[in-house]
Parts: sequence; C-alpha cells; structure tokens
Amino acid sequence: MADVALGPEFELLKKDVGEWDASITVTPSPGAAPQESKGRLAGRLICGGRWLITEFKNHTTGFEGHGVYGYNAAAKRFVGTWVDDMRTNLYVGEGTWDAASRTMTYVWSASLPNGQAMTWRETSHAVSDNEQIFRVLFPGADGAEFEMMRAVYRRA
Repeated sequence: MADVALGPEFELLKKDVGEWDASITVTPSPGAAPQESKGRLAGRLICGGRWLITEFKNHTTGFEGHGVYGYNAAAKRFVGTWVDDMRTNLYVGEGTWDAASRTMTYVWSASLPNGQAMTWRETSHAVSDNEQIFRVLFPGADGAEFEMMRAVYRRA
C-alpha cells in the first residue's frame, strides 16, 4: 500500500504516546467519599500512526482497560473504543479537539446490562506536553454533570 499523508489531526494522537503515571480520584456517586489510587497508562501508535492503542492498569485496585483511538477523516471526528475488566460491552465514542483550551472531549455511549442506553463525556486537558488532566463526567439526576473520576497523568 502506498504511503498516504496523514493530516494534522493524526499529530494529536502522538501526544499520548509513552508511559504516564496516574493519580486517580474516583467518587462513586454524588456525596460519596472519594477513593484515591495510583496507576499507569501506556500509549503507542500502530498502523503507520493512524491508531493510538492505550493500556491502563490501576496498581491500587487491579482494574485494567484498553482503548483504540483514531481520526475518521470522512466524518471529521475522532473515534475511540474502550474495553475493561469490569464490563462485557464495548464502549464507542466520538471526540473533538479544542485547540484553544488544549482539550479533547469524547462523548461515549453504551448499552447497560439492563438494556438502558447511557451517554457520558470524558475530557482530557493537556496542561503541558508532560501532564494531562482526564475527567469522566456522568449526567446526574438533576441534569447537571457529576465528575465520577479525575486522573492526573504525568509522563513517566
């Protein structure tokens, strides 16, 4: 296959390549006590730089998850999938990059085991080339978003 030039969107995938130490705070529900843990994320590019593979491991709890992220040039959207050891379904998301705030925002959707559909947001703010703040935001009963998880990633 001939080399095809990749657009600038694919350069954004490179920012997550490498080893990242994570300080994680999970708040299981509004008003619940936060739980602190530590982990590590490893990111690598495959398929000529078209796809980012991430492997996450929480060293405190043993949780692990794996993502595949890329850019759909036809749809002009970032795309991603996520699987982990707590669920048996595949999460699928679409993302956008805001250059002004240096923030990637993904909207995810999944079918829960009870058949209900669920949608939530995840943001990753690039504080610098070596630090990112990742947030998982779920819709609350009152319509406001609830921050279920925050991870501060620092390049190892």
